[in-house]
Amino acid sequence: MNILYESWIWRKFGNYKTLHFIVYTWIFASIFNNIADKELTKLLNANNQTIYTYNYSFGATGIILVIPAALLSLVLVAALVKIRDIFFPSLTTYKVIVFLVKMIKLLWKVVSYILASIGMLIFALAAFFSDSGGRSGGGSYRSSGGASGNSSTNSIDKQKLKREAEWEEKKAEKEAKYAWKQAAKQGNYNDKTYHFNNSVNRAKAKQREYDEAVKRNRNL
Repeated sequence: MNILYESWIWRKFGNYKTLHFIVYTWIFASIFNNIADKELTKLLNANNQTIYTYNYSFGATGIILVIPAALLSLVLVAALVKIRDIFFPSLTTYKVIVFLVKMIKLLWKVVSYILASIGMLIFALAAFFSDSGGRSGGGSYRSSGGASGNSSTNSIDKQKLKREAEWEEKKAEKEAKYAWKQAAKQGNYNDKTYHFNNSVNRAKAKQREYDEAVKRNRNL
């Protein structure tokens, strides 16, 4: 133990530098772990032909990434200490923390003022356009179409509803066919798992939606 305390690493990174080293190591280890999980998940799903997505996670074994994170933190702390000793010899951690707290408070005030100004501007514009709409809508309006105008309007609305119903029917039909295709593919792969049951249930639900869309379209 005496050799460790008298070593170069302890002399360079003792006291508050140790705290920096621990914090940087934790941050880098978390970043490395997230990157590794995402990339391995992409690799795992690269040739995935099913409708399911598989997620990979290092879990407890991700602690192995602490080693490269610690090495990187060691280099970073050494570089920061060197830069501080050269350019800012009187700078301390306490001064940095005080400066960051002041900057955060100042930034919070600026953001608060900006948000308050934007809110006031939005309310002013809303009130202005509301008043303008009320004044412009004060004129007289007379309907001249009578029963024929109402009939043509109803006809247009019915045609619009018919087009929407036909579009919904086609969309539901495509989704149902795709769901049954995926269920068949999952069944050919392995029909003894819950994945196959989920695929069949999803296909049945899509089929019901398609049948309802067909009924709505016929009733129009």
